[in-house]
Amino acid sequence: MLFSDKKSIPALIALFASFIAVKAGECTVPASGDGITDDSPAILKAFTDCQKDSIITFTAANYSAFTPISLTDLSNVTVRLNGNLLLPNNMTRVQQAINITQNQASTYATPWFYIQGTDVQILGSDEFEWGQFHGFGQQWWDIGNRILRPQLATFNVTNGLLRGLKVIKPIAWGWNLPGQNIRVENHFVDAMPNNGTRTDTVVSFNLSGRNITVDGYYGHNGDDCISVINGARDIVAKNGYCGFSSHGLSIGSLGRNGAEHTVQNVLFKNWTMEGAVYGARFKSWTGGRGWADNITWEDITLIDVSTGIFITQNYYDQDKGPRPPNNEKTSTRISNIFYKNIKGTLTTNWTDGTCISNPCWNYIDGITHNTGIIFDLFPETALNISAVDIDIKPAPQFAANGTTVLCDPSALVPGEQDGLGFKCHNGPLIITPIVVPTSSALSAYSASTVMMVLVAAFSAILSM
Repeated sequence: MLFSDKKSIPALIALFASFIAVKAGECTVPASGDGITDDSPAILKAFTDCQKDSIITFTAANYSAFTPISLTDLSNVTVRLNGNLLLPNNMTRVQQAINITQNQASTYATPWFYIQGTDVQILGSDEFEWGQFHGFGQQWWDIGNRILRPQLATFNVTNGLLRGLKVIKPIAWGWNLPGQNIRVENHFVDAMPNNGTRTDTVVSFNLSGRNITVDGYYGHNGDDCISVINGARDIVAKNGYCGFSSHGLSIGSLGRNGAEHTVQNVLFKNWTMEGAVYGARFKSWTGGRGWADNITWEDITLIDVSTGIFITQNYYDQDKGPRPPNNEKTSTRISNIFYKNIKGTLTTNWTDGTCISNPCWNYIDGITHNTGIIFDLFPETALNISAVDIDIKPAPQFAANGTTVLCDPSALVPGEQDGLGFKCHNGPLIITPIVVPTSSALSAYSASTVMMVLVAAFSAILSM
C-alpha cells in the first residue's frame, strides 16, 4: 500500500482530540410531534444557536424535516440523534423543495441535509428505533420515479464522525462524504423494497474526500454499497455486509464525458456480499481520462452474486444506444489493482432485474451465469493487476461447467499476464502462478507503458 496506518495516526489523534474539547453550549431541538408541522426551522435554530463548541440533542421523537436544511460553519459540535429525521412522505412536495433549495449540490444530486464544518460528530441512538433517517423511498421505486430525487445528506467536514446512524428507505443516494479525516462506524441501510421490486441508484456512500474510514456497515440496497469517486484519497472501507442486488464495492464511475478523474489508495477489506450484482467493481466511462492507482479488495465473501470481480474501462449508458465511439482513444488509466482472498458462489442469473434497456445495463458480450471474473480493459492502459487466492464457484446446478472469465488478452500491457494470477482469455477460470518480473522482462515493456507509469506517478505527486 502507498499509505499506512502510521500515516493516519496524526490525523486520527487530531480527530479524536477534537471530540473531547470543551463544549460550552447545549441545545435541545424541540419536536412538534404531530407529523404535520415542519420541524426544519426548529432544527436550523438549534444549529445556529449552538454552532460552535456545543452539544445538540434530538430527543426520542420523530422530527418532520420537511424542508432541505443547510448547516454550515459548525465547529466542535456533537450532535446526539436520539430521535428520527423524516423527509416528506409526498413525492411532489420533495421534488418542489429540492428544486428550489440552495443546498450545495453533490456529484449526482442535491442533498436534503448539507452539513459543513470542522470537528463535527453525529451520534445515533444505541436503540435501533431511534437515530434514523426516513426517506419513504418505496413509493418512488414502485413507479420508477427518477425526477428531482434528492441525495440524503452531504457531510462536508474536516475531522468528522458518523456513528450508529440508520437510513430507512432512502429515495436514492445516501451520504456524500467530500471532507477529510472522517470516520463512519456501524452504519445501517434498509433500501430493500417491501414488495421485491428492484431499484437502483440507492447508493449508500459516495466517498470523494481524503482519509476516510468506514468501519462497520450492514445494508440492503440496489446500487453501490460504497462508491469511491473522483478526488478520493486514502479510503478504507472494512467490516461490512451488503445484500439485495447491490452493485458492489465500487470505484467510480470515473471519466464521464471525457472528464479527468483520479482516485488513489483505497482498501476494501472483510466484506460479505450477498445477492449482489457485483462483489468487487471498477467502472470508468468510454473515452474517460485520468487515473486510478493502488486499489485493493481483500477478504471478500461472495454469496450468490452475479459477477464476483468486474473491471470495465468502457462503461456507457445502454439505454441511450450503443457504446459511443472512443475517437480520442483515451481511457482512465489503472495501476496497482489487487484482488486478494475473494471466495464464494455465483447466483443463477447474471443480472438482477433492474434492466431498463436492451441489452441490460450490465450486459457484457459473452456473460453467463458461470462468469466469475470480467476484465473489460482498454488496450495498454491497465498496469500491475493481480488476483490471488480467488475461489469463485458457480451455483450448484451449473457447477459442472465450472467458473469462466471474460478477458481479452490483446488488451493487456506486454508482460501483464505474468502477474495476473489467472489466464486472461474468454474461457474457463485457470489459476496461474504470479511471476515476479525480471529486469529483462521489465525492459521489454513498450515505450507507451513506461510513459503511462510516469504520467500516473507525476499526476499523483501533483495531487498531494
